Amino acid sequence: MKQSFAFLLDVFLCSLSSFGGPEAHYGVFSQILVHKKKYIDEKTLSELIGVFSLVPGPSSTQTITAIGYLVGGPFIAFLTFLIWAFPAILMMTLIGLFFSQIGELTILEKLIEVLPAIAVGFIVYAAWSLSRKSVLKKHHLFLFVGVFLIGLLILPLSIFAVPFILIFSGLVLVLYEKPIFLKQKINAKPNWMLMFILILIALLLELFSWSLNLPWLNVLNSFYRYGYSVIGGGQIVIPLMIQDLVTQQSLISLETFLSGYAIDQAIPGPLFSFAAFVATQSLSGTSLSWLVGLISGLSIFVPGIILVYFVVPIWKSFRDIPWMKVFLSGITIAAASLISLTAFNQIFELVVNPIQLIWIGLTFVLLLWKKIPTPLLVLILTLISLFF
Repeated sequence: MKQSFAFLLDVFLCSLSSFGGPEAHYGVFSQILVHKKKYIDEKTLSELIGVFSLVPGPSSTQTITAIGYLVGGPFIAFLTFLIWAFPAILMMTLIGLFFSQIGELTILEKLIEVLPAIAVGFIVYAAWSLSRKSVLKKHHLFLFVGVFLIGLLILPLSIFAVPFILIFSGLVLVLYEKPIFLKQKINAKPNWMLMFILILIALLLELFSWSLNLPWLNVLNSFYRYGYSVIGGGQIVIPLMIQDLVTQQSLISLETFLSGYAIDQAIPGPLFSFAAFVATQSLSGTSLSWLVGLISGLSIFVPGIILVYFVVPIWKSFRDIPWMKVFLSGITIAAASLISLTAFNQIFELVVNPIQLIWIGLTFVLLLWKKIPTPLLVLILTLISLFF
Protein backbone atom coordinates (compact mmCIF):
# COMPACT_ATOMS: atom_id res chain seq x y z
CA MET A 1 0.00 0.00 0.00
CA LYS A 2 2.83 2.36 0.92
CA GLN A 3 4.60 1.61 -2.39
CA SER A 4 1.39 2.25 -4.33
CA PHE A 5 0.94 5.64 -2.66
CA ALA A 6 4.57 6.57 -3.36
CA PHE A 7 4.15 5.45 -6.96
CA LEU A 8 1.00 7.54 -7.47
CA LEU A 9 2.80 10.56 -6.04
CA ASP A 10 5.58 10.02 -8.57
CA VAL A 11 2.96 9.73 -11.33
CA PHE A 12 1.68 13.15 -10.25
CA LEU A 13 5.24 14.50 -10.49
CA CYS A 14 5.43 13.03 -14.00
CA SER A 15 2.17 14.79 -14.87
CA LEU A 16 3.56 18.14 -13.73
CA SER A 17 6.84 17.63 -15.60
CA SER A 18 5.74 16.29 -18.99
CA PHE A 19 5.66 18.89 -21.73
CA GLY A 20 5.59 18.14 -25.45
CA GLY A 21 4.54 14.87 -27.03
CA PRO A 22 4.93 11.19 -26.09
CA GLU A 23 8.66 11.06 -26.83
CA ALA A 24 9.30 13.83 -24.27
CA HIS A 25 7.03 12.06 -21.77
CA TYR A 26 9.11 8.89 -22.13
CA GLY A 27 12.13 10.90 -21.03
CA VAL A 28 10.26 11.90 -17.87
CA PHE A 29 9.13 8.32 -17.21
CA SER A 30 12.68 7.08 -17.68
CA GLN A 31 14.12 9.71 -15.37
CA ILE A 32 11.56 9.41 -12.53
CA LEU A 33 10.05 5.92 -12.70
CA VAL A 34 13.05 3.95 -13.97
CA HIS A 35 16.35 5.57 -13.01
CA LYS A 36 15.30 7.34 -9.82
CA LYS A 37 12.64 5.08 -8.27
CA LYS A 38 13.23 1.81 -10.18
CA TYR A 39 9.58 0.73 -10.31
CA ILE A 40 10.42 -1.01 -13.58
CA ASP A 41 13.62 -1.46 -15.58
CA GLU A 42 14.56 0.23 -18.86
CA LYS A 43 13.89 -2.94 -20.86
CA THR A 44 10.30 -3.13 -19.60
CA LEU A 45 9.75 0.55 -20.34
CA SER A 46 11.13 0.07 -23.86
CA GLU A 47 8.85 -2.91 -24.45
CA LEU A 48 5.78 -1.03 -23.24
CA ILE A 49 6.63 1.93 -25.47
CA GLY A 50 6.95 -0.41 -28.45
CA VAL A 51 3.77 -2.36 -27.68
CA PHE A 52 1.61 0.74 -27.20
CA SER A 53 3.04 2.33 -30.33
CA LEU A 54 1.17 -0.48 -32.12
CA VAL A 55 -2.12 0.05 -30.27
CA PRO A 56 -4.68 2.81 -30.98
CA GLY A 57 -4.84 5.50 -28.33
CA PRO A 58 -2.59 7.99 -26.51
CA SER A 59 0.66 6.02 -26.34
CA SER A 60 2.37 7.78 -23.41
CA THR A 61 -0.85 7.65 -21.34
CA GLN A 62 -1.21 3.96 -22.12
CA THR A 63 2.45 3.36 -21.21
CA ILE A 64 2.26 5.01 -17.78
CA THR A 65 -1.11 3.34 -17.09
CA ALA A 66 0.47 -0.01 -17.95
CA ILE A 67 3.32 0.76 -15.54
CA GLY A 68 0.66 1.36 -12.88
CA TYR A 69 -0.85 -2.01 -13.75
CA LEU A 70 2.53 -3.70 -13.21
CA VAL A 71 3.19 -1.87 -9.94
CA GLY A 72 -0.18 -2.32 -8.25
CA GLY A 73 -2.71 -4.09 -10.46
CA PRO A 74 -5.87 -2.92 -12.27
CA PHE A 75 -7.11 -0.45 -9.64
CA ILE A 76 -3.73 1.31 -9.31
CA ALA A 77 -3.63 1.44 -13.12
CA PHE A 78 -6.96 3.29 -13.12
CA LEU A 79 -5.72 5.75 -10.47
CA THR A 80 -2.51 6.18 -12.46
CA PHE A 81 -4.51 7.24 -15.50
CA LEU A 82 -6.60 9.73 -13.51
CA ILE A 83 -3.62 11.28 -11.71
CA TRP A 84 -1.63 11.48 -14.94
CA ALA A 85 -4.33 12.89 -17.21
CA PHE A 86 -6.88 14.77 -15.10
CA PRO A 87 -4.73 17.79 -14.13
CA ALA A 88 -4.13 18.57 -17.82
CA ILE A 89 -7.79 17.95 -18.70
CA LEU A 90 -8.92 20.31 -15.92
CA MET A 91 -6.43 23.01 -16.95
CA MET A 92 -7.43 22.83 -20.62
CA THR A 93 -11.13 22.97 -19.66
CA LEU A 94 -10.53 26.14 -17.62
CA ILE A 95 -8.47 27.64 -20.44
CA GLY A 96 -11.34 26.86 -22.79
CA LEU A 97 -13.73 28.69 -20.47
CA PHE A 98 -11.55 31.78 -20.06
CA PHE A 99 -9.76 31.64 -23.40
CA SER A 100 -10.24 35.32 -24.34
CA GLN A 101 -8.54 36.50 -21.13
CA ILE A 102 -5.82 33.83 -21.06
CA GLY A 103 -4.95 34.31 -24.71
CA GLU A 104 -3.94 37.90 -23.99
CA LEU A 105 -1.22 36.97 -21.46
CA THR A 106 2.11 37.88 -23.06
CA ILE A 107 3.98 35.50 -20.74
CA LEU A 108 2.44 32.61 -22.66
CA GLU A 109 4.35 33.67 -25.77
CA LYS A 110 7.62 33.28 -23.87
CA LEU A 111 6.56 29.92 -22.41
CA ILE A 112 5.47 28.61 -25.80
CA GLU A 113 8.90 29.57 -27.13
CA VAL A 114 11.04 27.90 -24.43
CA LEU A 115 8.99 24.86 -23.32
CA PRO A 116 9.29 23.05 -26.68
CA ALA A 117 13.08 23.33 -26.37
CA ILE A 118 12.95 21.85 -22.86
CA ALA A 119 10.66 19.09 -24.18
CA VAL A 120 13.18 18.27 -26.91
CA GLY A 121 15.80 17.95 -24.16
CA PHE A 122 13.60 15.25 -22.60
CA ILE A 123 13.28 13.53 -26.01
CA VAL A 124 17.07 13.51 -26.36
CA TYR A 125 17.32 12.02 -22.87
CA ALA A 126 14.74 9.34 -23.70
CA ALA A 127 16.57 8.50 -26.94
CA TRP A 128 19.89 8.19 -25.10
CA SER A 129 18.64 6.16 -22.14
CA LEU A 130 16.48 3.76 -24.17
CA SER A 131 19.09 3.26 -26.89
CA ARG A 132 21.92 2.36 -24.54
CA LYS A 133 19.74 -0.30 -22.89
CA SER A 134 18.29 -1.82 -26.07
CA VAL A 135 21.27 -1.75 -28.45
CA LEU A 136 23.46 -4.43 -26.88
CA LYS A 137 25.01 -6.26 -29.85
CA LYS A 138 26.59 -5.38 -33.17
CA HIS A 139 23.57 -6.50 -35.20
CA HIS A 140 21.33 -4.47 -32.87
CA LEU A 141 23.27 -1.38 -33.94
CA PHE A 142 22.80 -2.23 -37.62
CA LEU A 143 19.06 -2.64 -37.03
CA PHE A 144 18.94 0.63 -35.06
CA VAL A 145 20.63 2.57 -37.89
CA GLY A 146 18.50 0.84 -40.53
CA VAL A 147 15.27 1.78 -38.75
CA PHE A 148 16.54 5.35 -38.37
CA LEU A 149 17.18 5.65 -42.13
CA ILE A 150 13.91 3.92 -43.10
CA GLY A 151 11.98 6.17 -40.71
CA LEU A 152 13.65 9.21 -42.21
CA LEU A 153 12.24 8.22 -45.58
CA ILE A 154 8.75 6.84 -44.87
CA LEU A 155 7.49 8.41 -41.64
CA PRO A 156 6.14 11.51 -43.45
CA LEU A 157 4.25 9.32 -45.94
CA SER A 158 1.69 7.53 -43.74
CA ILE A 159 0.32 7.37 -40.20
CA PHE A 160 0.77 3.59 -40.45
CA ALA A 161 4.54 3.89 -40.93
CA VAL A 162 5.30 3.57 -37.20
CA PRO A 163 3.47 0.25 -36.57
CA PHE A 164 4.84 -1.09 -39.87
CA ILE A 165 8.43 -0.23 -38.86
CA LEU A 166 8.02 -1.72 -35.37
CA ILE A 167 6.62 -5.03 -36.63
CA PHE A 168 9.18 -5.16 -39.46
CA SER A 169 12.02 -4.63 -36.98
CA GLY A 170 10.74 -7.40 -34.70
CA LEU A 171 10.47 -9.84 -37.61
CA VAL A 172 13.95 -8.96 -38.91
CA LEU A 173 15.51 -9.72 -35.53
CA VAL A 174 13.61 -13.02 -35.25
CA LEU A 175 14.80 -14.06 -38.72
CA TYR A 176 18.39 -13.09 -37.90
CA GLU A 177 18.69 -14.64 -34.43
CA LYS A 178 16.50 -17.69 -35.24
CA PRO A 179 15.22 -18.33 -31.71
CA ILE A 180 13.89 -21.75 -30.77
CA PHE A 181 10.19 -22.13 -31.48
CA LEU A 182 8.80 -24.38 -28.80
CA LYS A 183 5.23 -25.30 -28.09
CA GLN A 184 4.46 -23.54 -24.84
CA LYS A 185 1.29 -23.23 -22.86
CA ILE A 186 -0.01 -19.68 -22.96
CA ASN A 187 -1.64 -18.71 -19.69
CA ALA A 188 -3.19 -15.45 -20.87
CA LYS A 189 -6.76 -15.56 -22.08
CA PRO A 190 -7.77 -12.33 -23.83
CA ASN A 191 -10.61 -10.58 -22.04
CA TRP A 192 -12.87 -10.20 -25.05
CA MET A 193 -15.53 -8.59 -22.87
CA LEU A 194 -13.36 -5.46 -22.79
CA MET A 195 -13.32 -5.32 -26.59
CA PHE A 196 -17.08 -5.85 -26.62
CA ILE A 197 -17.53 -2.90 -24.23
CA LEU A 198 -15.26 -0.68 -26.33
CA ILE A 199 -17.16 -1.48 -29.53
CA LEU A 200 -20.58 -1.27 -27.87
CA ILE A 201 -19.89 2.24 -26.54
CA ALA A 202 -18.69 3.27 -30.00
CA LEU A 203 -21.82 1.93 -31.70
CA LEU A 204 -24.18 3.51 -29.14
CA LEU A 205 -22.50 6.90 -29.44
CA GLU A 206 -22.64 6.75 -33.24
CA LEU A 207 -26.33 5.73 -33.13
CA PHE A 208 -27.44 8.40 -30.65
CA SER A 209 -25.31 11.07 -32.30
CA TRP A 210 -26.85 10.33 -35.70
CA SER A 211 -30.44 10.06 -34.46
CA LEU A 212 -30.54 12.91 -31.90
CA ASN A 213 -28.05 15.30 -33.55
CA LEU A 214 -27.29 17.11 -30.28
CA PRO A 215 -24.13 19.30 -30.42
CA TRP A 216 -22.72 18.05 -27.13
CA LEU A 217 -23.33 14.42 -28.09
CA ASN A 218 -21.72 14.94 -31.49
CA VAL A 219 -18.63 16.36 -29.79
CA LEU A 220 -18.47 13.49 -27.30
CA ASN A 221 -18.85 10.95 -30.10
CA SER A 222 -16.09 12.59 -32.14
CA PHE A 223 -13.58 12.43 -29.31
CA TYR A 224 -14.38 8.83 -28.40
CA ARG A 225 -13.91 7.95 -32.08
CA TYR A 226 -10.49 9.61 -32.13
CA GLY A 227 -9.56 7.53 -29.08
CA TYR A 228 -9.95 4.19 -30.87
CA SER A 229 -8.89 5.21 -34.38
CA VAL A 230 -5.61 7.08 -33.83
CA ILE A 231 -2.24 5.35 -33.63
CA GLY A 232 0.61 7.68 -32.75
CA GLY A 233 -0.63 10.08 -30.10
CA GLY A 234 -1.48 13.75 -29.94
CA GLN A 235 0.32 14.94 -33.06
CA ILE A 236 -1.67 12.53 -35.24
CA VAL A 237 -5.08 13.46 -33.81
CA ILE A 238 -4.72 17.20 -34.51
CA PRO A 239 -5.29 16.96 -38.31
CA LEU A 240 -8.34 14.73 -37.67
CA MET A 241 -9.78 17.31 -35.26
CA ILE A 242 -9.30 20.09 -37.79
CA GLN A 243 -10.96 18.09 -40.57
CA ASP A 244 -13.90 17.00 -38.39
CA LEU A 245 -14.61 19.81 -35.91
CA VAL A 246 -13.35 22.83 -37.85
CA THR A 247 -14.04 21.97 -41.50
CA GLN A 248 -16.99 19.56 -41.46
CA GLN A 249 -18.94 20.41 -38.28
CA SER A 250 -17.80 24.07 -38.00
CA LEU A 251 -17.92 23.86 -34.21
CA ILE A 252 -14.78 25.93 -33.66
CA SER A 253 -12.81 28.39 -35.78
CA LEU A 254 -9.39 27.43 -37.08
CA GLU A 255 -7.84 30.49 -35.42
CA THR A 256 -9.23 29.53 -32.00
CA PHE A 257 -8.24 25.91 -32.53
CA LEU A 258 -4.63 26.74 -33.37
CA SER A 259 -4.36 29.30 -30.58
CA GLY A 260 -5.56 26.73 -28.07
CA TYR A 261 -3.12 24.15 -29.44
CA ALA A 262 -0.27 26.63 -28.99
CA ILE A 263 -1.33 27.20 -25.37
CA ASP A 264 -1.52 23.42 -24.88
CA GLN A 265 2.23 23.27 -25.46
CA ALA A 266 2.67 25.24 -22.21
CA ILE A 267 0.52 22.78 -20.23
CA PRO A 268 2.13 19.66 -18.72
CA GLY A 269 0.55 16.27 -19.27
CA PRO A 270 -0.81 14.33 -22.26
CA LEU A 271 -1.55 16.20 -25.49
CA PHE A 272 -4.91 14.43 -25.77
CA SER A 273 -6.06 16.80 -22.99
CA PHE A 274 -6.41 19.36 -25.79
CA ALA A 275 -9.80 17.68 -26.41
CA ALA A 276 -11.11 19.41 -23.26
CA PHE A 277 -10.25 22.85 -24.66
CA VAL A 278 -11.79 22.12 -28.07
CA ALA A 279 -15.00 20.70 -26.55
CA THR A 280 -15.38 23.65 -24.14
CA GLN A 281 -14.84 26.18 -26.91
CA SER A 282 -17.12 24.30 -29.32
CA LEU A 283 -20.01 24.81 -26.89
CA SER A 284 -18.95 28.20 -25.50
CA GLY A 285 -21.93 30.27 -24.46
CA THR A 286 -23.83 27.28 -23.10
CA SER A 287 -24.12 26.78 -19.36
CA LEU A 288 -22.61 23.30 -19.30
CA SER A 289 -19.72 23.79 -21.71
CA TRP A 290 -17.25 23.13 -18.87
CA LEU A 291 -18.92 19.78 -18.09
CA VAL A 292 -18.86 18.72 -21.74
CA GLY A 293 -15.20 19.77 -21.82
CA LEU A 294 -14.32 17.57 -18.84
CA ILE A 295 -16.30 14.59 -20.13
CA SER A 296 -14.89 14.93 -23.66
CA GLY A 297 -11.39 15.32 -22.26
CA LEU A 298 -11.84 11.98 -20.49
CA SER A 299 -13.72 10.24 -23.30
CA ILE A 300 -10.87 10.52 -25.79
CA PHE A 301 -8.74 8.46 -23.40
CA VAL A 302 -11.32 5.75 -22.63
CA PRO A 303 -10.72 3.42 -25.63
CA GLY A 304 -6.96 3.52 -25.13
CA ILE A 305 -7.26 2.73 -21.42
CA ILE A 306 -9.61 -0.19 -22.12
CA LEU A 307 -6.95 -1.49 -24.52
CA VAL A 308 -4.33 -1.27 -21.75
CA TYR A 309 -6.38 -3.69 -19.64
CA PHE A 310 -6.75 -5.94 -22.68
CA VAL A 311 -3.11 -5.86 -23.81
CA VAL A 312 -1.02 -5.94 -20.59
CA PRO A 313 -2.02 -9.46 -19.42
CA ILE A 314 -1.33 -10.81 -22.93
CA TRP A 315 2.04 -9.04 -23.10
CA LYS A 316 3.02 -10.37 -19.63
CA SER A 317 2.23 -13.92 -20.71
CA PHE A 318 3.97 -13.77 -24.09
CA ARG A 319 7.11 -11.78 -23.21
CA ASP A 320 8.98 -14.79 -21.73
CA ILE A 321 8.51 -17.02 -24.78
CA PRO A 322 11.92 -17.23 -26.54
CA TRP A 323 10.82 -16.09 -29.99
CA MET A 324 8.58 -13.39 -28.52
CA LYS A 325 11.47 -12.07 -26.41
CA VAL A 326 13.49 -11.64 -29.60
CA PHE A 327 10.52 -10.07 -31.42
CA LEU A 328 9.97 -7.60 -28.56
CA SER A 329 13.71 -6.81 -28.54
CA GLY A 330 13.39 -5.85 -32.19
CA ILE A 331 10.42 -3.65 -31.37
CA THR A 332 12.28 -1.93 -28.53
CA ILE A 333 15.30 -1.25 -30.74
CA ALA A 334 12.99 0.24 -33.35
CA ALA A 335 11.19 2.32 -30.71
CA ALA A 336 14.51 3.68 -29.42
CA SER A 337 15.61 4.44 -32.98
CA LEU A 338 12.36 6.24 -33.83
CA ILE A 339 12.59 8.32 -30.65
CA SER A 340 16.17 9.18 -31.66
CA LEU A 341 14.86 10.17 -35.08
CA THR A 342 12.23 12.37 -33.42
CA ALA A 343 14.96 14.08 -31.39
CA PHE A 344 17.01 14.59 -34.56
CA ASN A 345 14.07 16.06 -36.48
CA GLN A 346 12.86 18.23 -33.63
CA ILE A 347 16.29 19.76 -33.09
CA PHE A 348 16.53 20.79 -36.75
CA GLU A 349 12.92 22.02 -36.89
CA LEU A 350 13.00 23.89 -33.58
CA VAL A 351 16.41 25.45 -33.42
CA VAL A 352 16.25 28.83 -35.13
CA ASN A 353 18.82 30.44 -32.83
CA PRO A 354 21.64 29.20 -30.56
CA ILE A 355 19.63 30.00 -27.41
CA GLN A 356 17.18 27.15 -28.06
CA LEU A 357 20.05 24.75 -28.62
CA ILE A 358 21.44 25.81 -25.23
CA TRP A 359 18.09 25.03 -23.54
CA ILE A 360 18.02 21.58 -25.16
CA GLY A 361 21.60 20.81 -24.10
CA LEU A 362 21.13 22.19 -20.58
CA THR A 363 17.97 20.13 -20.06
CA PHE A 364 19.72 16.96 -21.23
CA VAL A 365 22.78 17.52 -19.02
CA LEU A 366 20.67 18.25 -15.94
CA LEU A 367 18.62 15.10 -16.56
CA LEU A 368 21.84 13.09 -16.74
CA TRP A 369 22.96 14.69 -13.48
CA LYS A 370 19.80 13.38 -11.74
CA LYS A 371 20.24 15.70 -8.75
CA ILE A 372 17.28 18.03 -9.41
CA PRO A 373 13.70 16.68 -9.19
CA THR A 374 12.15 16.79 -12.66
CA PRO A 375 9.26 19.22 -11.90
CA LEU A 376 11.73 21.58 -10.18
CA LEU A 377 14.12 21.27 -13.12
CA VAL A 378 11.39 22.35 -15.57
CA LEU A 379 10.34 25.21 -13.28
CA ILE A 380 13.91 26.48 -12.84
CA LEU A 381 14.67 26.41 -16.57
CA THR A 382 11.36 28.12 -17.36
CA LEU A 383 11.94 30.89 -14.81
CA ILE A 384 15.49 31.46 -16.07
CA SER A 385 14.21 31.71 -19.64
CA LEU A 386 11.86 34.57 -18.73
CA PHE A 387 14.91 36.80 -18.19
CA PHE A 388 16.38 36.16 -21.64
